[in-house]
Amino acid sequence: MSLLELAEVSYLEFVIQQIGHVKKDESGIYLVIDLKYWDATIHVDLFSHLIVLWWIHERDTIEDRSTLISFPPRNKGNEPSGVFSSRSPSRPNPIGHTIVRLLEVDNRNKLLKIDHMDAHDGSPIIDIKPYLPSSDKVDNAGVAPWFKDLERRYTI
Repeated sequence: MSLLELAEVSYLEFVIQQIGHVKKDESGIYLVIDLKYWDATIHVDLFSHLIVLWWIHERDTIEDRSTLISFPPRNKGNEPSGVFSSRSPSRPNPIGHTIVRLLEVDNRNKLLKIDHMDAHDGSPIIDIKPYLPSSDKVDNAGVAPWFKDLERRYTI
């Protein structure tokens, strides 16, 4: 397909179903799965880690969706970056993702207890995928200088 043909492709609108929400309280951090989606968690306990996709609902505004340039806080030169090269919550589609360790599956309460989550309490969950070291890990990946200190923040 040529660049001209790509530019002429019409954009589709999508409907994303919320499958649950994040719950954070004194007892821990949980993915609360809606009852109608609970069967989708069968065998999730066979995985140590999950990829959680969530909606950055607090930043779902016209202004945030229009933001294309961000200033990463760890970028000491304060140079602007495009949002596709940053983890800014302001972006055309406010989708966040976090790789989490699965600590417990609570079938009775339809909860997945996890080790951490950068989403806020109440954030909508839009999908969960198993973390696969064979395809989700990239050895020797290059990152912008301001992300270097974060490379070992979480161990899988």
